[in-house]
Amino acid sequence: MDRASYLRKLRSKLSRLPAHELNAALVYYEEYFDEAGVENEQQVIAQLGSPSVVASQIMADFAIKDLDATPASTKKNMTAIWLIILAILSAPLSIPLLAVAVALIISVGAVIFSFVVAIVATVLSIFLGGVVALIAGFFVLTEHWPTALLFIGIGLIVTGLGVLLFPAVARLIKKIGLVCVEVLASLFRKITKKRKGGF
Repeated sequence: MDRASYLRKLRSKLSRLPAHELNAALVYYEEYFDEAGVENEQQVIAQLGSPSVVASQIMADFAIKDLDATPASTKKNMTAIWLIILAILSAPLSIPLLAVAVALIISVGAVIFSFVVAIVATVLSIFLGGVVALIAGFFVLTEHWPTALLFIGIGLIVTGLGVLLFPAVARLIKKIGLVCVEVLASLFRKITKKRKGGF
């Protein structure tokens, strides 16, 4: 493989990146080749590793940098998580290491997803329970007004509690997303470091 084919493969592996990030990465590696000189082209390629390894590191670094540069959002967290997962899966790993990484990602993802769904379901059930109590209070109003006032009061309190919990749950989900990105980035670094160390 020569410099041109190496950079061409790197470009194709980085096609998911924004254009300016892709161009910046290619300019960096072109300058790296220029500084090494034509006579050291094969040595540079051996030192860098395959285009897949370089691309996976660039994609993971971009995901983390993008997360730090702009305010966090659930959509951005999911995009960062997805980019790091793609980076881990695109890295040329040995089969057992890749199987462990995939199993770990799937199991941790399932646990986190279940946790988030349970929290959202709890808050929604609190809110809907309050709404139901409020509606029930209005239905009973003509038959027994003290009971109706009790239901309406409980309904207002529980509905208000549900509304108050929504922002806290949203912040918690964003925080969980950030932690997931950091854990995945750490896993990615460990996997690539172990691979470079001879695994």
